Amino acid sequence: MYLKFIALFSTLVLGLSAHAAQPATPKDVQTNMEQMAAAQSKLMQAMMLEKSSKLGFDETVAALQKNAQTRGWKIAGVLDAQDALRKAGHKDAKPMKVIGMCPQPLVEAVLKAQQAANMPPGGINCRYSVYEGLDGKVYVMRFNTALIAQMAQGNVATALNNLAKEEDAVLAGVLR
Repeated sequence: MYLKFIALFSTLVLGLSAHAAQPATPKDVQTNMEQMAAAQSKLMQAMMLEKSSKLGFDETVAALQKNAQTRGWKIAGVLDAQDALRKAGHKDAKPMKVIGMCPQPLVEAVLKAQQAANMPPGGINCRYSVYEGLDGKVYVMRFNTALIAQMAQGNVATALNNLAKEEDAVLAGVLR
């Protein structure tokens, strides 16, 4: 529902600016650009879920991997983003790891449903970021599959909802 509102709002802003009776002034253009940037920011925020962990940093990473393996997920690997940032010159980088992991059968079900509906593949992101925030708390960030499911229809919506429920199950006991 929220995504529909943002999409409608963005379309409205673009439509109004494109159909204005008089040529747009530089100030109008700037205002429209700011409105579109704000709408895009809200959309991006809605597409990601961020929740604090009950556990410490290393314990969160380990618990997510263990939960995923227990449920039969494929773990593609763990990227140490803090190490990469430090190598790039960011000496104050906080702990951050990105875990690639997916429930393969459910992901395949989503892709098959999208293909059957002649939709481009989307709504799947098998990465979970675990990081220490500026407040010292540990957070887990992931793609908002449930929101994408609300926008879908039929078998695609069902498959995405099943995937979202499975993601929640892996995160259970770890997040606050």
